Amino acid sequence: MACEEAADDESWMNRKTSGACAKWPSPSARTSGTTEAMTITRKAWFAFIRVGVALGAVALVVRASRSSAASGPADPPTSTSAPRAVSLPPYEAQGEVWRLRRRASPHTQIPERGRIGVLRYSVQRGDTAWSIAERFDLKPETILWGNEGLSAEAASLQIGLELEILPVDGVLHMVREGDTMEGLAAAYHVSAEAILDYIGNGFTAHEDAVLVPGQKLIIPGGSKPVAWVEPGPRVLAGLGRRSPGFYSGPLVYVGTGYFQWPVSPIRITQSYWSGHPAIDIDTYFRQPVFASDSGTVIYAKWDATGYGNLIIIDHGNGLWSYYAHNEALLVGPGEGVLQGQQIAESGSTGNSTGDHLDFRIRLAESGFLNPLDYLP
Repeated sequence: MACEEAADDESWMNRKTSGACAKWPSPSARTSGTTEAMTITRKAWFAFIRVGVALGAVALVVRASRSSAASGPADPPTSTSAPRAVSLPPYEAQGEVWRLRRRASPHTQIPERGRIGVLRYSVQRGDTAWSIAERFDLKPETILWGNEGLSAEAASLQIGLELEILPVDGVLHMVREGDTMEGLAAAYHVSAEAILDYIGNGFTAHEDAVLVPGQKLIIPGGSKPVAWVEPGPRVLAGLGRRSPGFYSGPLVYVGTGYFQWPVSPIRITQSYWSGHPAIDIDTYFRQPVFASDSGTVIYAKWDATGYGNLIIIDHGNGLWSYYAHNEALLVGPGEGVLQGQQIAESGSTGNSTGDHLDFRIRLAESGFLNPLDYLP
């Protein structure tokens, strides 16, 4: 075996003793030498890298110095110099692009402003003077006073009827021959200045105010008596149910004095006010109607004044109750009824714009009361 192929120091010593490997170092010496050589090589590489980095940094500094010297000293900023526009590279979307689009609206939003003129409104199904007034932020009396003819019959609303709606609470007056500003002010309980100063009337100066027959004037804050037609036969003073048209025989039952709702569920579509001394309760067609308290039927037939099929009950304690606009009547004059007994099926007969019950309570020989003061 050659000396350089000796596997260990013992083999090497045998060969060295024989003189064969006298010039060759032992294997351990050779391994140690190789390790030392590798260590020196690594150190040399690290030193070379450090020198390269240092030279690169020096080169960058020198290059930056040359660029600064070539461009010259920077001009000091001045307040009059315009900012320089910076151009950006065009944006190119990468991959799928999602866009959020705003839904187009063809409607223009117009801010609310005070109205000064009269507008026209067509009566819709289910409308009442009270509901129309609420829609336009007016008193229900103004709906009547703005439409001559409604004042004579408060229940005369019909679907499709054109109404004039005032911009403010008051009265709409059509000038007639002989009218004067002072006379109008006295008739409607306002001052002449209130009429002259209202911009919707078009008077530019008080001294030039001329009333022309046919001219329509808005009387802001004005009022006048409210007339309405009483349901059923007219009650004559001092006669009560002995007035013509009522059942005048003996009474069957006497009421408890405590009223119950005549229909359920309860949704009031028109409340009690001066032109409507009743409450309107929403119903569906042929909904059962019940006696609000025990008593005797003194009227049960068609009413020609606009209330359709009408029932009136005398409770024998000085109070009567009215049930109007029914589709069908289930009791007749002279019959006794108990509280909660079905007496009719609701509808929309007479002057009505939809199924509902017109419910009233009155003193037997006096006026009508607010039912809400008697119902639970």
